[in-house]
Amino acid sequence: MGSVQRVSKRFAVFDIDGTIFRWQLYHELFDALMRDGIINESKARPVTDAREAWRERSGSYLDYEHILVNTMQEAIVGLEEKYFETIADAILQSKGHHVYRYTLDLLQGLKQQGYVIIAISGSHQQLVDRFAKLHGIDISVGRNYTIENGKLTSNATDIFGQKDKILTAIVKENNLSWQDSYAVGDSGGDIAMLAMVENPIAFNPDEALRVKAMADGWPIVIERKSIAYRLQKDPNGTYVLA
Repeated sequence: MGSVQRVSKRFAVFDIDGTIFRWQLYHELFDALMRDGIINESKARPVTDAREAWRERSGSYLDYEHILVNTMQEAIVGLEEKYFETIADAILQSKGHHVYRYTLDLLQGLKQQGYVIIAISGSHQQLVDRFAKLHGIDISVGRNYTIENGKLTSNATDIFGQKDKILTAIVKENNLSWQDSYAVGDSGGDIAMLAMVENPIAFNPDEALRVKAMADGWPIVIERKSIAYRLQKDPNGTYVLA
């Protein structure tokens, strides 16, 4: 008898924050730590001021995120793992269903077709795992902090700028097929990941991703108030509603 060859499964990979989830899990964590007094008012104020400036369009999102990340990096160190897991549970229980309709429908539709669903996110692993379980995601990778003596340390896996490498490793380890593969993201940080698959989708893209998508002819999807508009390049090179 000849050997039986295992058939590789197709996959779809999604960013989470701003792609499936309508906000940012990382930012929800900041709000929770602030409410619990882990981040005191004096340390929280620069973050909330930067967030308000961004919302009022007097400041940039990158400036806000830079201040947020620096504040969070300090706040995370020394947190009890059990407390952190309790916070993660509470965030997903109250906010986990705040999702975009287009991406969740796409995820569920592909899953029904037998696709392996992957999520790669810069948010914390504890949040990403819970979000994945809630929405039927098969493989989830987030920013994972080392635990020592039951507490979070400053050592963490690097996600930013690594999504393409992480995806390559997942595909190899799980014997997945690149054929008819999908990737969905919303920011410039997702470009390398989207460029690897046969079906990249730029969802509510930031400027960096929009420019790349239009240069390469990737579909662009804009969702507003639960209505999704898919823009596709026609033979003349013009983006039209598909």
